[in-house]
Amino acid sequence: MLRAMRVHANFAEYVPLGLILLYFVETQGAQPLLLHGLCLCLLLGRIAHAYGVSQPAENFSFRVTGMALTFTTIFFSSAWLLLAFVRQHLA
Repeated sequence: MLRAMRVHANFAEYVPLGLILLYFVETQGAQPLLLHGLCLCLLLGRIAHAYGVSQPAENFSFRVTGMALTFTTIFFSSAWLLLAFVRQHLA
């Protein structure tokens, strides 16, 4: 039960931020391929992390891969938005 709670809590901590960032990336006119790639990273990352945490004998490779994909989505979305801001307001 504690594992299920931790999987749910981790999902609730990272997915809203990821989805909000993806929404802003889309509204700023990102290429569909970039947006789909970031969405796929977030989806696969969450699936891998949930699988890794929910197993009785935790598989840390799934957890690490899942979080790496999630952080990749957050990092690249944030970087893209910062670059979009610089292009629009400082150039």
